[in-house]
Amino acid sequence: MNKKVIMSLGLSAAALSLSTIDASAAQTATVTTDVLNVRSGAGTNYSIMSKVYKGDALEVVGSSNGWYNVKLSNGKIGWVSGDYLSISGSSTNTESKKGTVTTDTLNVRSGAGTSYSVISKVHKGDTVNIVGSSNGWYKIELSNGKTGWVSADYVSVGSSSNNSNNTATENKKGTVTTDTLNVRSGAGTSYSVISKVHKGDTVNIVGSSNGWYKIELSNGKTGWVSADYVSVGSSSNNSNSSSSTTTNKAQAIVDLATKQIGKPYVWGAEGPSSFDCSGLTYYVFKNAVGISLPRTSTEQSKTGTTVSKSNLQPGDLIFSSTNGTGNVSHVGIYIGNNEMIHAPKPGDVVKKTKINNSYWDNAYLWSKRYI
Repeated sequence: MNKKVIMSLGLSAAALSLSTIDASAAQTATVTTDVLNVRSGAGTNYSIMSKVYKGDALEVVGSSNGWYNVKLSNGKIGWVSGDYLSISGSSTNTESKKGTVTTDTLNVRSGAGTSYSVISKVHKGDTVNIVGSSNGWYKIELSNGKTGWVSADYVSVGSSSNNSNNTATENKKGTVTTDTLNVRSGAGTSYSVISKVHKGDTVNIVGSSNGWYKIELSNGKTGWVSADYVSVGSSSNNSNSSSSTTTNKAQAIVDLATKQIGKPYVWGAEGPSSFDCSGLTYYVFKNAVGISLPRTSTEQSKTGTTVSKSNLQPGDLIFSSTNGTGNVSHVGIYIGNNEMIHAPKPGDVVKKTKINNSYWDNAYLWSKRYI
């Protein structure tokens, strides 16, 4: 990355290591979340300069501490969180780093793929010198001086069995602070995503390495998450209390919405005897949980936190385009089991509707969370 790029971001050469931000050259990133902020620097404390959207392909020009420096379609350069990107292409960002084998026996192959021949084996706990990487594989240097390739899924980069960082947070509780957090097979964004955790979830931290926490999942397996999005030291009682409060609010929203079923649609009405679509959501949120939403569906869609359709929870609002314009024209309350309660149209009544059909799939725009 040249000095012009650094100066365009308003960052001094002292603030960033050139070797670090050159590490992701020749890579392409695909956005995996609905809306992703592009910031002026590598962290959430930097200002938002633009936004990119799910499916957008970005050219990666550098990386730093879990953030990627990307080139936008207008030619500008900004930073995005690596948690919401799928990276493709070759990279040397692990060159000369140490890795620890995490599986009992790991094949060392002559090339970066299972189609290549096995030339050696390494074993659990072995420390290997990583000299390169490509598409989920690490090029390692063997004790005899030769090199070979191993699957990155079974190598933890930068950690060792006696790493003091691993004991610092061992067996502590952490609370997830972002809407959806990828759980990866190793301590870095180059590792595959094996699961996800969500805002408010309590996780058991069993180790740490270079800004990543090793956590134990509910199925007993372990994985790695970025420490930037986990608050450590929250007691299980506090976390359970927070989770319980959220659940209670969601249930209150669902219960009050259910009580409105059968009441007529009237344009501009906001209850209690009749509703239009946004009048229903406005009434339910205000009276169930004390949240004052904007009055129209368009304005409501600009507030809250965006969540993906696959991560919908009861109490989320679903925004759709039902008039063929591609703009927000309808809103409903998700109640679970692929159903929403909404006030559909004139001549109809508040009702419960399945959302996993072709009509609502085509009309769907995005979803928002407010609790």
